[in-house]
Amino acid sequence: MALRAHKTEDGDVRVFRLEDHLFFHFSQILARRTRALNARLRSHRLDYPRWRVLAVLQEQTGATMGRLADQTSVDRTTLTRTLGLMEAEGLVTRRERANDRRRLAISLTAKGHRLFARILPLALAETDRALASFSPEETADLKVKLKRIADNLLAS
Repeated sequence: MALRAHKTEDGDVRVFRLEDHLFFHFSQILARRTRALNARLRSHRLDYPRWRVLAVLQEQTGATMGRLADQTSVDRTTLTRTLGLMEAEGLVTRRERANDRRRLAISLTAKGHRLFARILPLALAETDRALASFSPEETADLKVKLKRIADNLLAS
């Protein structure tokens, strides 16, 4: 494997190694978890993007499209298509807000809530598998640090 050197802003020369790049590990973790979760959700006729919508809406009923896009980390075009499929399946509803008819309130239907309750153990099992070698204290510390990273990126 060839290593590439590059100069930093202050003139230092650094070698770039992919496995030393923190965000490489994030993308590996998310890709592996997404593949595993998709395999488990398939029998419920779901995929990871729909799982994320269910997870957000079970906690934030009446979310706007912007809020849902932010919380699911899905672009609006993909989210619109996903919501259309979920609405056709009777899992979500989109209604105009009484105080602002331009913004929709998106909520789970009773069927959506029941499906979420059935698949939640599958998602939690994947999380448990990923954190199997962590103590509860390490898991709590990791969450704090990951939130700090997310907050750092939000601020910029």
